[in-house]
Amino acid sequence: MKNLILGIIILISFSGRLAFSQQVPISAMYPYNTSFINPAEVGTKKGTQVQLRHRQQWVGFVGSPNTTFLSAQRQLNSKMGIGGNISLDKIAFIQRINANASYSYKLFIDNKSKIRFGLSAGIMKGTLDLTTIQADDMSDIVLTSAPLKMTFDAAFGMAYTFDRDLNIGIALPQLLGTKASVDIVDGSKYNLVRHSNVYISYKIKVDEQFEFIPLIMVRNAQKKNSQVEVFGNIKYNNKVWGGIGHRSNSVFILNMGMQLIDKLSLTYAFEFSSSGVGSNTSGTHEIMLSLNLNKAPEAPLEEEVAPEEEPTERKTSTSF
Repeated sequence: MKNLILGIIILISFSGRLAFSQQVPISAMYPYNTSFINPAEVGTKKGTQVQLRHRQQWVGFVGSPNTTFLSAQRQLNSKMGIGGNISLDKIAFIQRINANASYSYKLFIDNKSKIRFGLSAGIMKGTLDLTTIQADDMSDIVLTSAPLKMTFDAAFGMAYTFDRDLNIGIALPQLLGTKASVDIVDGSKYNLVRHSNVYISYKIKVDEQFEFIPLIMVRNAQKKNSQVEVFGNIKYNNKVWGGIGHRSNSVFILNMGMQLIDKLSLTYAFEFSSSGVGSNTSGTHEIMLSLNLNKAPEAPLEEEVAPEEEPTERKTSTSF
C-alpha cells in the first residue's frame, strides 16, 4: 500500500492535471482576471476585488480533480498592488492546500506604455482525506502519517501594457523548484517543476457597447510539451460577457457571465474534450463569483499619463 500511496501522491497530487502533467492547477477564468496566473497583474484595478471560484473536472469520473479558490486583491496607489489567495486542490483522497501573498509594482515607460513586475510567495501542504479511503487496516502507517510536509515556494511575473489595449505577460510559477518531502519513504524528495505562462491579449473596441478580446497563452513545464490555449471573449456594456476557447489535447471551452447586482458578478465555464479521459465524462464545470468593493462611484474614463507627480488612473469597469 505504501507504493500505491506514493505513486498517487507523486503522479496526481503534485503532477496536477494528467493532460499536461503539470503541477499548477488549470482554470478557464484567467482571461477575466489574469492575476490568477501572474502576480504582476495584482492590483491593476482601483479598489478591492474578491473572487471565489470552484472547478470540478471530469464530472462522472470517480476521484476526479476539483479545486476551490478564494482570492482578494487591492490597488494601494497608482503604482502598487497587493493580493492574496488560498486554494484547496483535491484529487481522489489527496488534498493540497496552497496559500500565497502577492505584490506588484508598475513603472511608466511613457504616456501609453507601462510595465509591471510582480512577486508572490507562499506555502503548500499535502494531506490525505481519510473519509474517502476504504482499507482493511486503517491503522496502517501510510494512513496515520502526514505524507507530505509543508513546502515553501514563490512565483515571479512581468506584464507590459500599451495604450490600455495590448497586454503581454509572462509568469514563472514554482520558481524555486522546491523539493517536497515524502515521509513514508524515508524522507525521499520530489521536485516542484518550474513552469512558465506566456500570454498576449488585445482589446478591440467594436462600438460603444461591444468589446472583443482575443487571448493566446502558452503553458510550459520543464521536460514537458507546451500547451496552447486560445480564447475569444466578447463583453457587452460591461454587464454581460461570454466567449469560446480551445486548449491543446482537443479541449473546447465555453464561458458566459453577467453582472447580477451592483458590485457582484457571476461567470461560468464549461469544458469538454473529444479525446482522453475527458471524452468519457460529463465535462468540466467552473464557476466564479466576483465582488467589487470599490466605494467610489464609476466616473468617466480619463487618460493615464506618467507625469512627474502621481499619475491618475482612469476608472475601470466592473471587475470579473
